[in-house]
This record gives sequence, C-alpha cells and structure tokens, in this order.
Amino acid sequence: MKNRHPYGATAILWTRLLVLATSCGWAQEFDNPHRVGMVQDWTQQHVVFSRDALAQHPELIYNEPRILQQLIQRGQGANSNLFRGAETTLVSAESASQRDWNVALGNGRIAPETFPAKYSFDAGAPPSCVNDYVAMGFNVPGSSGRQANFVAFNDLYAGPGGICGAAPTVMFAYTITTITGGKVLTSPVISLDGTKIAFVETGSRTSVFHVLTWATGPGNGAITAAAVPGVGNTASMTSLTFAAALDTHSSPYVDYNADTAYVGADNGNVYKINGVFKGTPALAGAPWPVPVSPTYRPTGPVLDRNLGLIMVGSGNGNFYSINATTGAVKSLAIGISTNHHILAPPVVDVTNGTSFVVTSNDGTSGVLVEVDTATMTLLAKARIGLASHSGTAVNLYQPAFDNNYFNGPPNTGVVRLCGTGAADITPWQYGFGFTGRVMNTAPVFSQLLLNSTVARCTGWQEFFNPNINGGTDFFFFGLTAECTGAGTSGCVVARTNTSLTKVNVPGGPSGIVVDNFSTAGQASSIYLTDEATPNAAYKFTQNGLQ
Repeated sequence: MKNRHPYGATAILWTRLLVLATSCGWAQEFDNPHRVGMVQDWTQQHVVFSRDALAQHPELIYNEPRILQQLIQRGQGANSNLFRGAETTLVSAESASQRDWNVALGNGRIAPETFPAKYSFDAGAPPSCVNDYVAMGFNVPGSSGRQANFVAFNDLYAGPGGICGAAPTVMFAYTITTITGGKVLTSPVISLDGTKIAFVETGSRTSVFHVLTWATGPGNGAITAAAVPGVGNTASMTSLTFAAALDTHSSPYVDYNADTAYVGADNGNVYKINGVFKGTPALAGAPWPVPVSPTYRPTGPVLDRNLGLIMVGSGNGNFYSINATTGAVKSLAIGISTNHHILAPPVVDVTNGTSFVVTSNDGTSGVLVEVDTATMTLLAKARIGLASHSGTAVNLYQPAFDNNYFNGPPNTGVVRLCGTGAADITPWQYGFGFTGRVMNTAPVFSQLLLNSTVARCTGWQEFFNPNINGGTDFFFFGLTAECTGAGTSGCVVARTNTSLTKVNVPGGPSGIVVDNFSTAGQASSIYLTDEATPNAAYKFTQNGLQ
C-alpha cells in the first residue's frame, strides 16, 4: 500500500501535528530532553486515532504518549531520520531473505495472547545493539539458579546481514517468583525511559504487581540459571499484592502522565495503582477497586484519556466503562449465549469517541462491535462467522486498523481481523470499512485463511513500513495448527494488500510486537514466542518473515 500523504493538504496537516509531537513536553521525561524512546507493547494497538480528528484534539499528543509514538512513526516518509530512518548498512531484498534467529527458553514461554514488550532507545538515532531490548515474562514459576521467568534480550538486530552480530544476547534472566507457584501470565509494560518494567505475577490465589528496575553486567543470570533481582546484581524490584485472586487474563495498562496503572483480577475487580514508575506503587483508595463482573475475568483495561473512561471487557460477555474519577460503571451486553466471553482488550479510538470489541458468540455468530465510548450505546455490529455459536469454543481476538484509518478520516480506512466461516469454524479473515466514524456491517473483504476446523486464529497487529516497496502496510497474526496440511505446525502470518506469507511456529505465536522501519540490517522485525515445544523466542523480519 502506498503512503497516502506525500503532498498537499494531508502532508501539511501531518507536518503541523509532527511539529506539536516533536516539541511536546513528553521528551522531558528523559535525562536527555532531546531523546524520545519508543515503547512497543500490548497497549499500542489498543489506542488508535484518525488524523483529522486528532487535529481537533491536539492536546492528546501531549497527554497520551502512545499517540505521540504512533504519530512520529506514521508521519514519516521513506528514509526519514526519525524512528529508525535510513542507515549506512542497507539490506537488499535478496539478502533480507536469509533466516535470522530464535533462542531456546528452557521450560518457559509467553502465555497465549500475551505479548513481549520492545524498547527502542532513541527514535532519532540508529538502532542500538546495546540499548534496544525485548522483555518477556514466562508462564512457569522461576527458581534461583534454574529456570528464569522474566527475561530480556539485546543485540536484537542479529543474524545474516544484521548489525548486531550472529545472535542476540541475554541482557538479564531473573526469577521474579515471590509467591507459591508465581508465574507471569499477562503482558509487561515498559517505562518511557526504558529503565523500568511493570508486570503482574500470579499464583496461590494471589496477584502481585511488580516494577523491575533491571541491570546489566555480572550476576544477571541466564535462562536456565536465573538470578534474583538485587542478589549479586544491582537490579531491584518493588512488589505490591493487589488482589486475593489470580490474574490470568488482565494485563496492566499504564497511564504514563498520571503515573498510574489499571489492572483486573479474576474476581472481576479492576484496580488502580499509583506511583508506578516515578514513586512507590500503592493501591488507590475509594472508589477503587471497582467491581465490574464478580467471578468473571476482565480483559486488560484501556484508558480513553480524552473522556476519562477506562474500557474493559469481561468473561461474562459484557463490555464496561469505568469513570476514572468517580468509579461509576456503565455496561453493554455484547455476548449473550454460551461461549460468549470477551477475551481481547477493547480497541479505543480516543479521537472519535468509539470503542471496538470482539466476542465469539452474540447468540447468532461471532461479532465485531463498535460502541460509542461515552454513552455505551451500540453503533455497529459486524458478523464474523459462526465461531462459538457452533457449539465448539472458538476464541476470537482483537482487530487491527490499516494505515489509511490513521491517516485521514475513518471512512478512508479498513479494520481487519479473524473470524470463521459463516457455517463452520474454519479460520477466515474479514475487513470492514466506515461511513463517517461508524463501521459498516457488510465486509469489504472476506476470505478463507485455512481449510481446517482445528486451527485457531490469534489477534492482529498492524505496522506501516514506508521503506518497503514504496510503503507497505503489514498485518501480523498467527494460526495455531495445520498451516501446511493436516497434523502440521502452526504459523505466523504476514498479510499485505498483495501477499500473504506464512512461516512455521509450533503451536502458533504468542502475542506479536513489531519494532522499526529501519533499513539497517535485521532492524525491521517482529518478536514472539511459540506456543508448543521447543519453547523458543523468535525474531522474524517484517518483509518475508525471514
């Protein structure tokens, strides 16, 4: 897909927004006020905007760093010197076709639909082999001197033709287990300066919110010889028990400007934690915690900072908003029959006042639903196949919005996701356009992905890379089995407007994070783990999944 804004009024508007972005006070978070780091984690794809609406709400550039990060990335053209522009080491399409790396993780892996988190040290500098890193928590208990369950890698841009040598380096490998059976089942979030990582440990009917200040050098462990933060190293970790319940499903969402986090637990409560990265984490008082769905698991919450509302789905099939000040709750039934749960966090358009949520059964089929965020009224319901209405549980996850949605009014864009066949549970892909801000319920595109009733589809991630084929909009997702025939492996999939590429990943991928649009060797990639033996972390190039 070609970049839609090289000339004219669109380019002028992007230029004005970028001036606001690059001059905003957020860069003052760093010791070097001119450096802007980039965080890519589970939350990035759940806060969206459209360019025209953002021009009406420019204050969001200042108070929602996720918008600033995406604005800097999406507003640049090919070979820009921002967000990993052209470097002196270039990789041709032919040399980029070589395989890069995977790393064995011992007994650990990322839990299904859980994401690693990637940090890029400086958006205006070349990719850094030392400072750029990927962190991930594992769904196994850790043990000192044995299995690590919280690990980070640097030297990421390694592999044939890469700029960081032959293989990545384990930057640290810790056991963060502080309670019986404690493991990491949800996604971490990195601070804006990259020095701290927030995540949840859960086990023994208890959930603990940790903030890790990591370290490098001697004593920081290996994947099968884990270190303890602060023992024989200069790392440290704060720990706050926030729930007498497991947290198997709700990743923390950090409001960077307020230095607070929102997170759910399996008891159906949503909690607020103050002092996340700049102070000492502590539970907020009344009205927190807010009960939304007792005994049903909430999804990860997503904050609409423009409206001051926290949006969260639930295993009971309802979609909720929570007033961040008063704790007042509104709800809307989305799923109304068996296997009706909402699994993926909502996607929230903070500029158009809309939220998008997926359920595998509304009583008739799987659906992608658009809601007015402020009023919690239904705007549109698009059907995405039989799914769990078949009587077989089929989990469906979050959609992704194309680059056109961000670059103009919503009606220029398309939202894409996985569903199933209309009368079976084979995995299909769907795309829906917009009229104004409202999603059309008739698909502009639908297609069988795999003729298999065994394979399941993961959530989607989108990334626009201006340096590939004149500008390419990538969508990444996974299939859990039978990618090359009955009884074969799962795979990770890269979709563009002109191609669909698959590469085997046992059991399919965990959540996927995408990094840069650099032309430096091996520096435009995706990161994930497999969901079946051999338990490994993988990096694939965006172009061709090599």
